[in-house]
Amino acid sequence: MAETQNASPAAPRPPYKDNDGNEITAVGKFYAGVIIIFFTFFSAFYLVGHWPDRIPGPKENTTSLYTFRWFHVRLVDSMIDTSIVKRETAVTAESNAVDSARIKSDSTVESIISPPLQKDVIVSGQDAPVIQLNTASEDKLIHINTLLLILVAVAGFLGNMIHISASFTSYIGAGKFRKSWILWYCVKPFTAAALALAVYFVFRGGFLNMSDDGANINIYGVMTISILSGLFTDRATLKLKEVFEVLFRPREERPDQLKNGGLKITGIDAAPLEAGQPTVITLKGEKMDEGKVDISVGDDVIQDIDRKPDSISFTYTLPEALKEKDAVTLLVKPENAATPGSYQLKINAKPAQDNVVIPEDEGAGHA
Repeated sequence: MAETQNASPAAPRPPYKDNDGNEITAVGKFYAGVIIIFFTFFSAFYLVGHWPDRIPGPKENTTSLYTFRWFHVRLVDSMIDTSIVKRETAVTAESNAVDSARIKSDSTVESIISPPLQKDVIVSGQDAPVIQLNTASEDKLIHINTLLLILVAVAGFLGNMIHISASFTSYIGAGKFRKSWILWYCVKPFTAAALALAVYFVFRGGFLNMSDDGANINIYGVMTISILSGLFTDRATLKLKEVFEVLFRPREERPDQLKNGGLKITGIDAAPLEAGQPTVITLKGEKMDEGKVDISVGDDVIQDIDRKPDSISFTYTLPEALKEKDAVTLLVKPENAATPGSYQLKINAKPAQDNVVIPEDEGAGHA
């Protein structure tokens, strides 16, 4: 009969490590470096290629529309050649005056009903002014607010790519790169772009500009904040948290408001204390692991405590100076309590024993 052997499960294969201790192969380093360089260069190239020629002023009567083409993001109103417009307007006015005199002298003109003139038809040899603002179609125009949102997101992406490139090369050089961080490197730039947009909305909401349009906004300041938000995402997140807490922190002014949360003691489990003997004291209750709590027994402050959701335990040794007392006071003060809770711990009093001296030879010699 064949014997059955219980084969132990195979041990997990250790991750690959190169000679420096990095969990990445040489080919992986090459491709990772190429990807980082590509996205860093592309985001910077995109910013340069879509940088607007100028921002309209607050008093300019403009449409705030731009042509959205690579290296040709120009304000639509700035594309009009005013010298050509003035020259063509003067020629047209002179031609219109000559034609008006000719029409008045010709009586047959009044009996002719002419169809409505169209914009591109030349009548009576007139040179109508032709002003082409933009030969591109309407789908290639973009509003300044939309353009700023795109630039802010790309700037946040660029800032985080700078951070990722520095982090990746530093960990590779120190031999501490771990493959468990690959997902972080892939997701972080996109979260940084979203964070840059959030910071942009916060500043547009009350710091950089109070108006809704994009006029009179400092685009260089916006790009600086966006790149720094992507470069220091953790600090930017903490700053947004600080702004939120300042704006939305409620102020409780009711005299007898209810305080939710915090620990609640329902009982104490402790043996009678004996001098010089360590005794485990357990406080039982609800939410015992939430918030800060100060515990003291007599004049001793308890530092080393074990906290669980339903109990707090610590070890206390009664000093010799307190062994003659009947009880010692335990004080427990949670951080949301105005006064500490007071409890009495019983001390085990030992009865005094008389010292009796028995002679060594007492009873010797009795049968």
